[in-house]
Amino acid sequence: MKKKPIYLWVLLILSALISAMSLFGMLSPLPSKEALRAAQKQVAGVSAQQLEDNINYSYRVAESTHSIFNMALIVLSAILVVVAIVFLIRKNLQYANYTYVGYVLLAIIGSIYGYVGLQDAVQLVHDETMRLGIGVISQAVSILSIVINILFLALVFYKIWRQQKALAEEEETEDLA
Repeated sequence: MKKKPIYLWVLLILSALISAMSLFGMLSPLPSKEALRAAQKQVAGVSAQQLEDNINYSYRVAESTHSIFNMALIVLSAILVVVAIVFLIRKNLQYANYTYVGYVLLAIIGSIYGYVGLQDAVQLVHDETMRLGIGVISQAVSILSIVINILFLALVFYKIWRQQKALAEEEETEDLA
């Protein structure tokens, strides 16, 4: 009796949710600086420079998430998740695993691209304390995202290795019989 690839179902469902949220974020319009300024005017206890820094930072981050490269990554990621789910439904586990590996590698590239975009946006912040805080948080989120994706990649590679090993053992027992 073959075991069901529950690990891959869980990973694909999580990835599908992330891809869906990314697609919806991509479809939302790029906010103008005036809209960001209006939303931030209600914040109390910050100086005019900090407010302007936050608006410039937010706008640059929004620009980077709406870039052509980022949009292409999001669409390609969503396609890979759908293809992997189709392969899994059709019980073609090997292709589903390889497609998911492609998705994870694309997610790592997206995390690196996001990190570079955030570091570019951090340079717009003039307040040193605010810049340090935003920089540390963006680094931590990027590193955490990359580590999680590497763990997912390691899990899938381990499962592929186990499946290949079980297949080799099955072929060996068939040859002996």
